[in-house]
Amino acid sequence: MTEPARQTFPVKVLLGRLEQGTTAPWSSYLPDHLRPKGVSAKVFETSGSASASKAKAEAKPQKKEYSPVGITVLGRVWEYSQDAAGCREVQHAIEVADEEIQLRIAAELQDHVWDAASCPHANHVLQKCILALHPRHSQFILDVLMRQRLASQAARHKYACRIVQRLIERCPLEQTIGLLRCLIADVLPISCHAYGNYVIQHILQHSSLQGELCAALEEHLANLSSDVYGAAVVSCAMTTATQASRLSLAKAIMQEPSVLIRLACSRHGHAAAREVLQVVEGPDRTLALRILQQNQNRLQRSRYGRIVAGIH
Repeated sequence: MTEPARQTFPVKVLLGRLEQGTTAPWSSYLPDHLRPKGVSAKVFETSGSASASKAKAEAKPQKKEYSPVGITVLGRVWEYSQDAAGCREVQHAIEVADEEIQLRIAAELQDHVWDAASCPHANHVLQKCILALHPRHSQFILDVLMRQRLASQAARHKYACRIVQRLIERCPLEQTIGLLRCLIADVLPISCHAYGNYVIQHILQHSSLQGELCAALEEHLANLSSDVYGAAVVSCAMTTATQASRLSLAKAIMQEPSVLIRLACSRHGHAAAREVLQVVEGPDRTLALRILQQNQNRLQRSRYGRIVAGIH
């Protein structure tokens, strides 16, 4: 088939269909010389018409927001908190309300602490309460976590771990010490968990029990260095802890050469290996460099190991 024939064949087919009788709905889009008689051409909106339509849409009344004091959510806080739209409205109410209304909103969650903490929507409301209220008014959350022995479970929960982190950030040590001690006692499984490791890193970054936590980490270095999340916790400790804690942890790492090498070859752990070389001095640093030199082959096979191997 020639090129002209390929170009005209579709047009002949279209015209043939139109000649069969019924007018197709798409015929108004055809150019003037092809559009059947009696079919009006499709008229598109001009820029002016489009602007008018946009202005008309903008003139529509907006969704009514909650009143500035949050009165409209009272009595239905838990109900609203359990879905995506409702939880945003409750958070807005908390943001704009005075302390009295905020406390009344929080009071409606006191019988739903764990359900709220583990809910993909309500956990945001609970976090907002912790951030907006004075720390003493968050005590009811701590009471539930401790009384029902939910601290470790919460730290490893996809949503509840956020509640634990907010409590660590906002509440003073005398208020959270029981919670923190429970987490430190269970440091290995929490550190090696996809969500729990962030809670342990939060303690390292925000709590004065940092030294106690580092001492607990020293007892589990073999397991921590073998786990992707555990290695991240060790790196956090080596980069954020006090000088004394970092030095003690560095010496503990060097006691088992395989721990240092595993960290050096790990994406999340090589920062800890680098810090070991920065913290230790004199004979200890010489020993660390010797360990690395003796494992050059393994280090060179790793992208991150090569980074550590380049330190002198």
